[in-house]
Amino acid sequence: MELDKRMINIIVLGIGFMTAFTAFQTCGNIEKIVLDSIRKDDPSFTGDGYISLAVLYAVFAVCNWGAPSFISVAGPRLSMVIGSLCYGFFIASFLAPSNVLLYIASGVVGFGAAILWAAQGSYLTLNSDSATIQRNSGLFWAMFQVSMFAGNIFVTLEFAGKSHIDAESRTLVFTVLTSLSGLGVILIVCLRPAVRQDGELVSHQNAGPLEAFRTSFKLFTSRNMILLSAMFFYSGLETCFYSGVYGSTIGFTQQLGANSKSLVGMSG
Repeated sequence: MELDKRMINIIVLGIGFMTAFTAFQTCGNIEKIVLDSIRKDDPSFTGDGYISLAVLYAVFAVCNWGAPSFISVAGPRLSMVIGSLCYGFFIASFLAPSNVLLYIASGVVGFGAAILWAAQGSYLTLNSDSATIQRNSGLFWAMFQVSMFAGNIFVTLEFAGKSHIDAESRTLVFTVLTSLSGLGVILIVCLRPAVRQDGELVSHQNAGPLEAFRTSFKLFTSRNMILLSAMFFYSGLETCFYSGVYGSTIGFTQQLGANSKSLVGMSG
C-alpha cells in the first residue's frame, strides 16, 4: 500500500525529532557530570549543570507565550528549523566550554524549544484530520521515544570504567551528538509543505502575531486548561527529577564503583 503524502510528512517529522533528540536528551542526561569533570580539569570554569537547566526551562516557559506569534509569522516548518538549530548550538557549546557560552546557549535552546514544540504541534495538526490525528500523534511519539536509546547506549559504552570524563572522551561524545543534531536539522529542513488528504497543499493560516498571542491567553484561561494545570505542574516536577537530578545522582554515587558515570547512560 502506497503511503500518502501526509503519512510521509509525519514519518519524516518523527525521524527528524528522534535524531535531534537522541543528541539533546543524551546531552541533558550527562550534562551535570560532564561539567563537573570540566571543572576539575579547569578550575576557572564554574559552569553548573543545574543552573544551566534552570535557565533553559525558565526561558522555555516564558517564550512559550510568544511562540504562537513567532510561528504565525515564520510558519511551522521554518520555525522548526530555527528551533532545531538552537538545540544544535547548545550541544556544540560543550566542545568549547565557557561559563558565559554555557548560559547563553542554555537561554538560546530555551527559546528554540518553545518554537520547535509549538511548531511541531501545528505541523502535525495540519497533516492530520479528525480520523488520523490520534494515529499520527501516536506514530510521532513512538518514533520520538526511540531517541532515549541510541545516545545513552553510546554514553554507557564510552564512559565505562571512568570515574572522570576526560577531555578526549568529552570531545568524542559531543562531536557525535552535535553531528546527530545536525542530521536532525537536515531532516527537518527536508519536510514538505502540509497537504490535505487529496494531496492539495494546506495554506498556513496567518492570524497575525497579536491575534495569536491573544488566542494563547484565551486558551490558558479556559476551563479545560485550568483543570489540566495540576497535571502539567506534576509532570514538570517529574521531568525535572528524571532529566536533571536522577542521572546525576547515580553518576556521583561512589558506592556504585568505577562504572557510576557509565550507569548514567544506562539510567536514561
